[in-house]
Amino acid sequence: MNLNFRLFMVGFMALMWLSTSVYAESLTAPELVVPKDKAKNQVLTTLLKWKPVPGAKSYRIFVSGSADSLKNLVPGAACKDCLVDEKSDIPSYQIPPKRFKKDIPYFWTVRAVSGTEEGPIAAIRSYTMASTFFMDMD
Repeated sequence: MNLNFRLFMVGFMALMWLSTSVYAESLTAPELVVPKDKAKNQVLTTLLKWKPVPGAKSYRIFVSGSADSLKNLVPGAACKDCLVDEKSDIPSYQIPPKRFKKDIPYFWTVRAVSGTEEGPIAAIRSYTMASTFFMDMD
């Protein structure tokens, strides 16, 4: 190979690496939509929803019984204390039936994902399940 081609390839590879690094770092924290913070009387299969993040290919959803376990989540690492640590290709996640208990506060957050890179977590919110099957809209 001639020297010009080698230099071109090295420059091209450096540009590709730089563009993917900048792209991943440009992911922003999702803006959570529902349930609103400190919502009460949520159904057992609550729908968590957030606004789409430009550049995100998927999202990681975290739900825990403790806000502290969500505060310092390391990108790419498993959340050991989470009841939910799952991915979604769309900006919403439905809690599976019978996963959580009634009258207990739960804390949740989301982060955008692009390939192997993860953006910052959204502001942590909490909600409480209804003690009956009826839901008050609050």
